[in-house]
Amino acid sequence: MSVLAGFAIVCLETMGALYKRLHAINFGVYGAGAVGKTTLHRQLRTRGEVPNIKDRTVGLQGASRKVIKIDGDMNTIKSADVGGQSQYWNLWRKDMRKRKPKYILFIIDDRHLENRANLQNQLAWQYLVDLICDEYWRDGKRLKKKKDKDYPQAVAIWANKFDLWGKKYEFNDIQQHPIFEPFAYGMQKLNEKGIPCHKYIVSAKSDPEMVYRGIITMINDY
Repeated sequence: MSVLAGFAIVCLETMGALYKRLHAINFGVYGAGAVGKTTLHRQLRTRGEVPNIKDRTVGLQGASRKVIKIDGDMNTIKSADVGGQSQYWNLWRKDMRKRKPKYILFIIDDRHLENRANLQNQLAWQYLVDLICDEYWRDGKRLKKKKDKDYPQAVAIWANKFDLWGKKYEFNDIQQHPIFEPFAYGMQKLNEKGIPCHKYIVSAKSDPEMVYRGIITMINDY
């Protein structure tokens, strides 16, 4: 390899790294209340153990940039913290319509396994799936046809708080874990829409490597 060719490769690698740092990939992070969305945002900003968060997110917070580095791979993402109680679900639509996230993370915990009558995760998921699959942006009686860029490139269900419930349930394969069973129909609906959907287990509070690896894997795979 000539000196000139080597120099060109170094320049291209430098430019690629600079582009990844400057160009932020939009992520949408949604889920029911108290599943750990705010904890995830803090983990992405300040890597390490995240203190307990008592206050719930109110409304829609401004999107912020986070640099994700793991195994020599680096990307910059942009995400917003938004409330998970049902009165804030309409803000998910607002966030999606404004920022057009390339990837969506739907965060759950194990509340539906702890208490079969608790349907908060499932109802939030159904709302999100219907919102994504709808061909129109709906604002009261006004309809606006969605464009291709209005649909996410991929959706992931992240089962959070693994450090708390991981030993409660027997499983050999993450893909077959019972925590994901109630969300199968919505995943199928997304797949039929041409939007791939995958599952991931994570502890946003205490395991930054799981978080960062999940983000990078999603970007690289989709």
